[in-house]
Amino acid sequence: MKKKLRFAPIIRVSTERQEKQGESLRTQKSQIIDFVDSLNGIIPENCWNYSGQEHATPGQERIKLEKLLEDSGKGIYDAVIVCDASRWSRDNLKSKEGLEILRKNNIRFFVGTMEYDLYSPEHIFYLGMSAEIGELQARTQKLKSINSKIHMAKRGIPSVGSLPYGRTYDKEAKEEERWGVDEEKKEIIQQAAKRYLDGESLPEIATSINMGVSTLWTILKKTGGTEWPLKFQNDALNINETVIMEVPRLLEDSTIEAIKKKAEANRTYTRGDKLKYRYLLGRMIFCSRCGKALTGMSHNQKSRYYQHRYEKGATCKFKHLIKADEIENAVLIQIVQTMGDPVRIQKAIERASPDMKKVEDLKKELERLMANLKNISRNKEKTIDGYVEGIFNKEDSKRKMDKLYEQEDLINSRLSVIKNELANIPDPDRIKQLSKWAVGITADITKNPKFIFTKSYEHQRKVVESAFAGHDAKGNRLGVYMDESGDPKTPWSFEIRGLVENTVLSLPLSDEYLEEAFNLDPYYQDIDKELENIKTSFCSL
Repeated sequence: MKKKLRFAPIIRVSTERQEKQGESLRTQKSQIIDFVDSLNGIIPENCWNYSGQEHATPGQERIKLEKLLEDSGKGIYDAVIVCDASRWSRDNLKSKEGLEILRKNNIRFFVGTMEYDLYSPEHIFYLGMSAEIGELQARTQKLKSINSKIHMAKRGIPSVGSLPYGRTYDKEAKEEERWGVDEEKKEIIQQAAKRYLDGESLPEIATSINMGVSTLWTILKKTGGTEWPLKFQNDALNINETVIMEVPRLLEDSTIEAIKKKAEANRTYTRGDKLKYRYLLGRMIFCSRCGKALTGMSHNQKSRYYQHRYEKGATCKFKHLIKADEIENAVLIQIVQTMGDPVRIQKAIERASPDMKKVEDLKKELERLMANLKNISRNKEKTIDGYVEGIFNKEDSKRKMDKLYEQEDLINSRLSVIKNELANIPDPDRIKQLSKWAVGITADITKNPKFIFTKSYEHQRKVVESAFAGHDAKGNRLGVYMDESGDPKTPWSFEIRGLVENTVLSLPLSDEYLEEAFNLDPYYQDIDKELENIKTSFCSL
């Protein structure tokens, strides 16, 4: 008696919703059973394990199919059967790899009642074309779905994920009345913000309102205002776009800004009743070579330093420790001196005053480039539709798509530059306010070199934060950028990139610099004694 052929069926649906509804799975299973009966075969009970809900789109995890291929050399089954070729694969590369494994293990392959000879070039070609068509359909469907969601988001309609915390949306209401606020949740966030600014720890606040720390932190810093960023990303389709939707606010901008500043300034931590070291330039001092922030460290619980921490594979060779007292005092002196100089301030205001014609030109270019991106998106859809309809062959379609992607990359690169320039235009009024605020400090420091060093850490930190608030035109953080000078007498060079001006200096500071910074007059003062007093005040901190 001839041994019956043992079949391993592949029955797949691509969403959990389809599996729960069950219709597609039941239909396929019924068809498979009929096909196997007509082929006088059998389906071993354990061979049903290779079927079920699983993504069929390219690049998605296919655990059940991988298991089927893994078992193909174990003598569990003799043949694989699917209802139609698209249920086998929508990824041609995976299809070829899978068919090669089946061929090596002498497993036969059936689509319905028709057997495909895995040694036949014609049959392999057909299965490959089926996979290509399936892949194109899946990618096209996914692309249209994502583009549709992006378009909806740009129209102010939430198209992905859950609504931002504390907001409501009624799609049946008039357009201007669709968004609303859950007043109870708004009050919870406002209280959380107040508690954080009053000094309470974030984990304690989050626990008390039954919310995750990261969730609360995101609301306080990012989504508590009027902006809700929706990120659309798909590497396979070369999509990486963020749409900023306008939503009702939970927190005032001033509160959000205060929270951000407190977070950046919060480099002081307590363990029990013991106060750890504080670092005046925490998160404002960087390596000039790689841009990585330097971190504070103490040695034998006595001396403080800034160091460059390294991650595996890092190429930057900045390895030395920088004495915290020296660099902090040098920066503090330069900031106070700069902010109190009327000539420097006036020049900074002139530099900061935006060239309105240039700004207008940048905005026009931005609009033009955005319109070009939309045209490219439409042309990509036309190219795909043309391939599906047989207007373009595979080579022509690929050539057209490659050209469109190249244009898209160039436009996105230019857009990034323009957006950075527009976002980081200095504010002349901000510089004026900063200068006015520093006048009192400057007047006192010229009378007494030690004055600035007698101020509290909080006061000094406020001076530094005010000078380094923001980014430069390239989007880099303002702050102190360190490098080695190569001179053993002054081993460090540092650049202060501040709101008012940029300055390059060496460390330790020279006597000549200190004389000028403190306005020492050799006719009325003992220069050596005054310099000694200044340097002593550095060391006594």
